[in-house]
Amino acid sequence: MTGPRLRFAVPGLLLLGILTGAPENAADMGAHLPRIAVLWPGAVDQWVNAFQEGLRENGYVDGATAVLDVRATGGNVESGAVMAEELIARNPDIVLAVPGMLAKDIADAERKAGKPIPTVFITQDPLAEGLVTSVSRPGANMTGFGGAAASGELMTKHLQLLKETVSHLRRVACLIDTSWKEFSSQSRTALEKAGPEIGVKLSSVEVSSPEDMERALSEVVTKRADALIVPLTPTSIAARGRIIAFASKHHLPVAFAEEVFARDGGLMSYGFSVSAKYHDAAGVVAKILRGAKPGDIPVDYSMRFKLVINLKTAKALGLRIPQSVLIQADEVIR
Repeated sequence: MTGPRLRFAVPGLLLLGILTGAPENAADMGAHLPRIAVLWPGAVDQWVNAFQEGLRENGYVDGATAVLDVRATGGNVESGAVMAEELIARNPDIVLAVPGMLAKDIADAERKAGKPIPTVFITQDPLAEGLVTSVSRPGANMTGFGGAAASGELMTKHLQLLKETVSHLRRVACLIDTSWKEFSSQSRTALEKAGPEIGVKLSSVEVSSPEDMERALSEVVTKRADALIVPLTPTSIAARGRIIAFASKHHLPVAFAEEVFARDGGLMSYGFSVSAKYHDAAGVVAKILRGAKPGDIPVDYSMRFKLVINLKTAKALGLRIPQSVLIQADEVIR
């Protein structure tokens, strides 16, 4: 099974933009349209729109000034290797791969085919994951965006926010996505260190796929957790509706790592904006298509963290968000 295939022309997921002044029939005119391949876990509308808008701002519109070829693994990231080979066989001019595990699949497919194709990634720690040999001068054919400094700090911040919000907090569970080994290891280590310091007992609950989520959430109940931490991983994104419904049913406060969860009904989110990174990645894709060498573009670690609080969800959970937390919020959903 290779997972679902997506194209930027799929209605309801990826809306085609209209670029003012772009050739209406570029392909018919014999112009070479750059082929942009994309390999990622799946389509979150806000993220897709951000990437698409970033391309449009730089003059690239599918079917008019570019050809976009997209594959989505969903929560089944193991299908990435086959999808990567399919994409590379189509001779793209550049690839966007998110996250690092799928960027590795692209690199492996390129080596097998003997085709070093410029690749832009968004991941946690590209240096530790072996995607680049240097942050300032990545070399070879890859560059992109990382957030290595954020992973441990992010988990600790989630724990602190929950401690400040839930007065009776004693036990906290965290979903550990075993399909993303590097990130999960960092998350587990950070939380195991922070738990005793903050005064809570931490339980790691491993989950390997969206299909495994029901079992994992049942384990959260068994552990009698007072709250839950959900990192941003392909599995949590694919199963976010299930996680939010579970939290509502069990009146469980949950801290998530990306704002899409809070907008979909989660209690709170703290982390960097994935939409912003997708938008920025489109700019790097455009720069490389215009002649820049990926190996000369430093890996970008810059990011702004954002706290979103959903007061509707807090009310449904019977929680009163303390003022000390509210004043930290960048956005409050009422």
